[in-house]
Amino acid sequence: MIQKGFVAVFEQPLDRAALSECVASWLDRFEKVEQVVPKMEGTLEVKEPSEIMWEPNLQFRVINGEQFAWVYVSLDKRAMETTGFQDAEISFCLEVLLELPNIAEVVDEKNQRRLEELEKAGII
Repeated sequence: MIQKGFVAVFEQPLDRAALSECVASWLDRFEKVEQVVPKMEGTLEVKEPSEIMWEPNLQFRVINGEQFAWVYVSLDKRAMETTGFQDAEISFCLEVLLELPNIAEVVDEKNQRRLEELEKAGII
């Protein structure tokens, strides 16, 4: 399978409240959300945003049937990255970004020019 990825740029930095809204959106739309356990191997299921284990850099796995996407996010940054596998229709790693609040832009990982601009601006 071919790997795929996207970077979502938000209007404001992602604080705990904004990231909790994102997790709530995933819980409403998809079967399961897991968080990589800080400083350990493995994941734990997140059944509601209050169960998030807060740290500066967070990693989640959003699951829907046999599809899944990894989500990487740093608190107080304006970007969120997803990776997964390319699907025949819309890639699930893009679908997890759709409908999230306050997204200003979604960039395909293959758009190196735009990603470099975002990196120079300190957004990613």
